[in-house]
Amino acid sequence: MEPYFFLSYARRRGPRVLVKRFYDDLCAELRRLRKGNPMPSDRPFLDVQSIQVGQDWNAALGDALGNCRTMVALYTNDYFRSDFCGREWKAFEDRQRSHREVAGVDAKALIPVLWEPVQSIPPGAAHIQYDNLAFGENYAQSGLRRILAADPGGGEYRRIVNLLARQILVSAEHFRIPAVSGLDLTAPESAGPFPSAADRAEPGSHALLLVAARTSASAHKWPKDPGCHGESPTDWNPYHAESAEPVARRASQLLEERGFTVRTEVVSDVLGATLDEARGQGQVAVLLVEAQAAADEPFGRALRAYDRSNHPGSAAVVPCGQDEAGDGPQSKAYWEAVRGVFPFNWSKGAGDPLPLLQSGIGSDQFDGALHAVVVKVQNHLFSFQETLKLSSLESDQITSTSLPVLSTVAVPPDQTKPAPPTPARPASDPILLEQEQDR
Repeated sequence: MEPYFFLSYARRRGPRVLVKRFYDDLCAELRRLRKGNPMPSDRPFLDVQSIQVGQDWNAALGDALGNCRTMVALYTNDYFRSDFCGREWKAFEDRQRSHREVAGVDAKALIPVLWEPVQSIPPGAAHIQYDNLAFGENYAQSGLRRILAADPGGGEYRRIVNLLARQILVSAEHFRIPAVSGLDLTAPESAGPFPSAADRAEPGSHALLLVAARTSASAHKWPKDPGCHGESPTDWNPYHAESAEPVARRASQLLEERGFTVRTEVVSDVLGATLDEARGQGQVAVLLVEAQAAADEPFGRALRAYDRSNHPGSAAVVPCGQDEAGDGPQSKAYWEAVRGVFPFNWSKGAGDPLPLLQSGIGSDQFDGALHAVVVKVQNHLFSFQETLKLSSLESDQITSTSLPVLSTVAVPPDQTKPAPPTPARPASDPILLEQEQDR
C-alpha cells in the first residue's frame, strides 16, 4: 500500500462531512491535474474510508503512514491537543527527516492546512511553515473549513484546493521518502511532540467525572423532551443530533487521551464529601451538569451546596443542545435553570463564563472547554496543595495530614435570584453544509 497522501486530522466525535468533502475534492483535483490518469500509487488514505470493518486499525494506520508519499495535516486547536495526531506527525516527520539526511534535500512532503484558526503551534511543529500568502487573507483568518462551509463550490475554495493539490503532486512525483514497515502507533516510543508536556497529564494522574442529568424515566415530565436520556444519568447525550456518544463517555475518552485514569460517578447528596476525598487524593474533578436536572432532587440540593462552597480542584461544565443555545423558549429555560442551580457563581460572573463554570457549551466547543477547565483545575489543585504544605510547616498546631474543612459562603438574600443578565454566548459558526464536529 502506497497512498498518494495520508489525511491526518483531529478525530472529534460526530459527523465529519466537511473533512470527507475536502478529501473528495482534493482527490478529484489531483486526478484533474494528472489529466485523468490514475495516480501511480494507492488511493489517498482517509481512516473512515480506507480502513475496512474488521481490519486491525493500528496495523492499517501504521502501513499507510509508513508508505504514503505525502501527509496532509489539518491544523486545529484539537489537532495539537491530540496525542494520536502527534504520533501520526512523528511517524511521517521521522521518514521525512531520514530522506533529508540521505538525499540532502527537503521533500516538503508534510503539507499543513489551516483547517481552523489555532491559538499556538507547539514547538514540535513550529519548524514547518504553514502561512501561505497565496491562499489569501480569508484563509489566514478563518481557515479552510469555514471557507468550504460558506461556499462549497466557490472560487476561493476551489483555488486553494488546486494549490494544495499542486503541492502534493510535486512532492509525491519528484521525491520518494524512505518507507518504514511495522509502525506501531500505540507503542510508547511512538509518542509525538504534542500535546506538550505542560498540557499532558503526568503518568498516574486521576480524574473524576461527576454527572448530574435526568434519565428517560425522570425526563418524561418535561414538555418536548429531546430524547437525549437513557436508563442512567451517565447515558445523557445533549449532542444526540450529531453523535450517539454520551457526553460522559466523550469526556472520559478525551481525558484518557491526555493520560488520565478516569472514574465516572453520578452526583449524589454526598457530593461535597466526594470532592473533598478526590482533592485529598490529588484527583481533578469535573461536574457534567444538565441544567434542567437541578429541578430533580437530590441533584438540585447537591449542586446548590456545591455552588456555595469552595472546592479547589473541581469545575462544572453545563453542556447544551442546539435549541438550548439559540434564542428560542428552550434557550430561555436553559439559562434560567443555570442561574437557578449556580446563583453564586452566576452573580460573580454577571453572566460571563467563569474559568471553573462553563455554561452554554455546544458540541463544537465541548472538547476545548473541557481541556481549558482541566488545566485550570490542575493549577488550582496544585496551588492549594502547595499552600497546605506551607501552612503545615509554619504551624506547630497542625499535627495531622487531613485537609481542613472548607467554609461555606452564604449567599446574600437579595442575590438568591439575581436579575437575569444577558449571558455571553459564543458567536455562532455559519455552517451551511453541516452541523459538524471533526475528531
